Amino acid sequence: MSLLCHHKLFVLLLGLLISLNTFSAGYYVCQDPKTGKKTGQDFPCQSSKEIGSYAPVTPDELREREESAKAGKRQFERLHPGTYRPEEYMTEEEYAEYRVTRRHQEEERKKREEQQAVQEALQRAERAEQRALEAERVAREAREKASEAEELAAQRPPLFLPPPHRPRPHDPFNNCGRRGCR
Repeated sequence: MSLLCHHKLFVLLLGLLISLNTFSAGYYVCQDPKTGKKTGQDFPCQSSKEIGSYAPVTPDELREREESAKAGKRQFERLHPGTYRPEEYMTEEEYAEYRVTRRHQEEERKKREEQQAVQEALQRAERAEQRALEAERVAREAREKASEAEELAAQRPPLFLPPPHRPRPHDPFNNCGRRGCR
């Protein structure tokens, strides 16, 4: 191998070593006393600015913390249902079962809603048909009463006769009034 290739390999290994050192060093949260601004960094803070430092967490510790948090949330959820989303406090198996149950419940709810909508539509149609029949009955009764009134009117002579119409005498002058005609 050439010298350049050895040089690249050396730089790569050095970078890896530095990054592993940084990861194992921990994480530090620092706060500026004047502005109150918090910053996070991989190297220790100045002594007057340090709020806290955290060591790196191993995957096992992280898993234990998550399980402990889920257990606490599960216990709180039993006392106060609806506080957390199910995936926050259930194990994977519980959550899978919950989703299947939830899907079945949702399908049942949709079926009930569809059945209720069909029933309501049938009831509305039945009420509309009843209103139409009632309107038809009222119209038929009105026609019968009108025909009865016409028959009665045709059978009875009028109770009073109107006065005979007298024709007005023809006035040859169109512009006549109290003062005379023009």
